[in-house]
Amino acid sequence: MEIKTSKQNSTQLIQIIGNLDSNSVNQAQEVILPLLSEKSSMVLDLEGCNYISSAGLRLLLMTAKQLSTQGGVLVLSGLNDEIKDVMEITGFSHFFQTFVNVEAAIEAIQKEGSCSG
Repeated sequence: MEIKTSKQNSTQLIQIIGNLDSNSVNQAQEVILPLLSEKSSMVLDLEGCNYISSAGLRLLLMTAKQLSTQGGVLVLSGLNDEIKDVMEITGFSHFFQTFVNVEAAIEAIQKEGSCSG
């Protein structure tokens, strides 16, 4: 698995390439958790992610909850059909806003921020 991080305006962008499973979740956690800060927004780009296991889903939920308690938000982009199905079956699709691509996700975050600020 490969993880790329960047920042667009005040939004943290995390790109996951490969599988997010029990073999890689610790690596992902070590990269993602230090990037969480108060009132920050994060886009997790899963376009290059082929598979997500229950360990990966736990990381998503933990990240979203931590951001939420700090006044931030986590959104997902680029989900393939298999990951969409997993999210739907597990009920996780109700917890996350998902977008077709990173651009749409960032645009939505910026619109939310301008409305509330």
